[in-house]
Amino acid sequence: MRITFTSPIHAVTYARAVTSGNIAQLVRYNTDVSQGTFALHEGDGLAPSRRLRRPVKLAARGCKGRVAVSITAGDYPELHLRPGREYPLLQAGHPWIFSGAFASLPKDMPSGAIVDILGSTGAWIARGHLNAQNSLAFRLLTKDRHELIDEDFYFRRIEQALQLRGLFSEQVNAYRLVHAEADFLPGLIVDRYDRWLVTQFHTAGVERQRREITNALVRAVGPDGILARDDISARRREGLPDSGGASLIFGDVPQTIEIGEGRVRYWVDPWRGQKTGFFLDQREKRACMEELAQHAASLLNCFSYSGGFALAGLATNPGLRTINIDTSAAALELARRNYQLNGHASQDNGQHEFIAGDVNRYLEEAALAGKSFDIVILDPPAYAKSLPMKQRALRAYEALNTRGIRVLSQGGLLLTCSCSGAVDQAEFEAVVQQALRVARRPAQILASFGPSLDHPTLPGFSPDRYLKVLLLRVN
Repeated sequence: MRITFTSPIHAVTYARAVTSGNIAQLVRYNTDVSQGTFALHEGDGLAPSRRLRRPVKLAARGCKGRVAVSITAGDYPELHLRPGREYPLLQAGHPWIFSGAFASLPKDMPSGAIVDILGSTGAWIARGHLNAQNSLAFRLLTKDRHELIDEDFYFRRIEQALQLRGLFSEQVNAYRLVHAEADFLPGLIVDRYDRWLVTQFHTAGVERQRREITNALVRAVGPDGILARDDISARRREGLPDSGGASLIFGDVPQTIEIGEGRVRYWVDPWRGQKTGFFLDQREKRACMEELAQHAASLLNCFSYSGGFALAGLATNPGLRTINIDTSAAALELARRNYQLNGHASQDNGQHEFIAGDVNRYLEEAALAGKSFDIVILDPPAYAKSLPMKQRALRAYEALNTRGIRVLSQGGLLLTCSCSGAVDQAEFEAVVQQALRVARRPAQILASFGPSLDHPTLPGFSPDRYLKVLLLRVN
């Protein structure tokens, strides 16, 4: 909140009037005191009746006459949209604006600055983060012109996110706490693992406010520690440095954290593990696998990471034969530890195998050898992170699913996934249908899934729907 005075003494008088004499809360906004421009943060003793109102008159001791005080919600730069470009924000509720929608963009504004968006007629529309160097130029934070973007703003948003996650079972102590745009905090990912948090600052906007966000998380959640994973490609697209690893931003975070999902316990590696340490968006599918595997004899877990789907099957069927295959030896070592944690043999013993290798090659060799499995899991990494990669990705999905289908036993179950945001649900289903045609196997779709409940989506906002999962019975 910016309050403008005609002289410094007027500012001091006003501060005494509205903050009960706590002048330390009054922060000079710029170095030129003669301008009399100061920033008084909302919540610093400013009574609600004094907030965000029309100019008020206050008597200034030591000054002649009365002092005009103008109270506004911040003093953010204003940018105008081209005529007709207001619709996505005003009506459709889309949280992004691309650079072509602006009448002009300032070239010298720091990436991630907070700006106000005005329509072509000058009407105020929204407030958010701007990155003029990116084609995705604006990300929406609020449509309330009286809402400051400060630590308290992030605290309120995180509190709202916590209320949603309070709907989950007490058996779950790991979940996504903040899911970027879907929790009205664009660019911010926060995953909770028991008493610790792991964050990802994807955009320049949230990076610029890292301190405020960290403080808000400490206030709202009270974690033992917070880890920032800055080793993500999204940061490079925003012009941000890729640290190549994790950094501690609050408290302390152990090398591994034990979490629970229903009947299964897992070790999570928040420092070096994939994503923030675990694939929280597959929770419901792992729970589904606990039920589906009860009468199966074998399960092939491709792109297994830490063994999640196989362990879910073993929770209800301890005699299940499992094979976990992944290119990462570190991931398979974590899978072995998780097997041991849940009382299963962690070495290759005839019932369980851990194979470091290429999934497609293994599937081809398994088909040639006449091997078959009652359940096949295909959960590959994203094949298409952008539209130019989509056609290649579709061909890769078709080939992978064809190979996976060929090693399914009669009446076997295929759980196949795509986390490529550039591939939509209809395209993924078409690819799987083509794979069935090539493999000459009829099938039924039993279920279609998206991300877990802790990964909400916004209506009409397709990037939230990055994960597509199909469960099929193949004859």
